[in-house]
Amino acid sequence: MAPRNLKLQMPFTDDHGMAPGIRLTVRPLGRRDPMALFQRVTRGRWPFFLDSSQRGSELARYSFLGSDPIGWFRSQGRKAAWSTPWGEGSVEGPLFDALGRFLEDLPWATAGVPAYPFLGGCVGYFAYDLGRQVEKIPDAKAPDLEVPDIHLAVYSRIFVIDHVWGETFVIAPRTRIPGSPAPIPDELTVPPEPKPIDPLTPVAYIDTIREAKRAIYDGEIFQVNLSHRLALPLRGTAEEAYERLRSRTPSTFGGYLDAGDHRILSASPERFLQVRGRQIETRPIKGTRPRGASVTEDRALAAELLASEKDSAENVMIVDLERNDLGKVCEFGSVHVPVLKELRSLPNVHHLESVVRGRLRHDVTIPELLRATFPGGSISGAPKPRAMEIIERLEPHRRGVYTGAFGYISWDRSLDWNIAIRTATVIAGTAYFSVGGGIVADSDPEAEYRETLDKLRGHAEALTQGRVEVTSDGLRMG
Repeated sequence: MAPRNLKLQMPFTDDHGMAPGIRLTVRPLGRRDPMALFQRVTRGRWPFFLDSSQRGSELARYSFLGSDPIGWFRSQGRKAAWSTPWGEGSVEGPLFDALGRFLEDLPWATAGVPAYPFLGGCVGYFAYDLGRQVEKIPDAKAPDLEVPDIHLAVYSRIFVIDHVWGETFVIAPRTRIPGSPAPIPDELTVPPEPKPIDPLTPVAYIDTIREAKRAIYDGEIFQVNLSHRLALPLRGTAEEAYERLRSRTPSTFGGYLDAGDHRILSASPERFLQVRGRQIETRPIKGTRPRGASVTEDRALAAELLASEKDSAENVMIVDLERNDLGKVCEFGSVHVPVLKELRSLPNVHHLESVVRGRLRHDVTIPELLRATFPGGSISGAPKPRAMEIIERLEPHRRGVYTGAFGYISWDRSLDWNIAIRTATVIAGTAYFSVGGGIVADSDPEAEYRETLDKLRGHAEALTQGRVEVTSDGLRMG
C-alpha cells in the first residue's frame, strides 16, 4: 500500500474544509529550572530533552522535554514496525513507504498564537545508515551495535521552555489520548551486550585520510568526511553523563533521548533541517579551530580560520551541495544563501557556518524530503554518493546514529533535526562516540587527526568524568 500524500505545509483547518485532528491546550507554569524538569521527566518512560543550552544564540530560544510516549516507529534495513493509538503495522519492504504510512496516521494539531515550533508529536532520530535506503552504496558491513535506522516515539504531553522570556509551558491535548503501545519486536531491539568492532588506531585513521586524498587526486571526489569511533566507559548513569556534557559543552542542538534499550546524548552545534510551514533551512558547518588559552591566542585562531583558503573552499563546496539538495524539493528560484562562511564560536572550538534557505513545493512529503537531502552533505562529502561509498570502504564500522539526524516532527508537521555530531550512543554502560572531519586535496593527515581530538577532548572528559589529555599518540585518559 503506497502512502497517501503527506504534505509538509501548515495543518488543515476549517478554512480548508477539514478540522484539526486533535485540540491542544497551552498552560503556563512560570519559571522552571531546565535541569529540575529534566530530572522530573527521567522518572517517566522513554524521556527526552531537546536542549538548547548555549545561551546568547538566536538559535537557542526553546528547549523541549517529555516522557511516557503513546506510540513508536522503528526500522532497520527493510524491516519496519510501529504502534500508536491510530494504528499499528509491521512490514518488510520499501522503508520510506512504511514511514509515510506511520506519519499519515498521526493527527494534525495547532495551538494558536504564539505558534511554538514544537507542540508534541514525534521525537527521535534517523541514523546515518538510513542513507543506504537513499543512495546505492555497498551494504556488506555488519551493524555491530545493531541500533535502528529510525527510532521515533510519539509524545502527547510536553514541556516548552522559552529561554528568552524565562517562561515554561506545558502543551497537551484537551482530551487525554489513551495509549498503551505494543512492545517493540525482538528483531528491532538493540542487544544489551553488543559486540563492537575494534576502533581504528591513530596510525590506521591517518592512513584512511591518505586513502581519501588519493581518491581526491584521482578525481573520484572533491571532499569526504571521515570519522573514527571510541568506546568510552560511562561514569554513573546516562542522565548524569548528559548533565556533565551539557555543562561542559553547551550547544544549540543538543539533547538526550532514552529509547528504552539505548540512549542518545548529543551536544551538536549543527542544524540539518528546519521546516516551518513551507520555509526550509539548513546550516552546514565546515572549518574548525580550537579555542585559545588566552584572548589574544583565541582571536588569532579565529582569524586564522577566517583566512584559511582550505576551510573556505570546503565550506563553499558543501553549501553548493546543500543548494542542490534543497533544489530538488523547493520552488524554482527560492533557494538562496543569506549567510556564507560566518564565524561561530562555541565553548571549545571556532567554526565556519553558512545558511541555506528555500521554499518547499506544496506537494513535498516528509519521506520525499529525506530522500532528497539525507544524510547531510557536511558529514558525507561531495559528490555525496561517491563520498558515501568511500566512507563505507574506509571506516571499519557502521556509523549508527552518529552523523544522522536527531530532533522532532511536530503535530503541525514542523520539524527541526540536528546533524548528530558530538553525539554518543550509550549501550550497557559504554558510550560509543565518533568524531571526524572533512578531507580535501590539501588536508594534512596528522593535522586532521589532531583536529578530531580537539573536538573530542571536552566531550570525552564529560562522559568519563576523568581528565583527558591530547598527546601526539592520541587521547590519554587520566
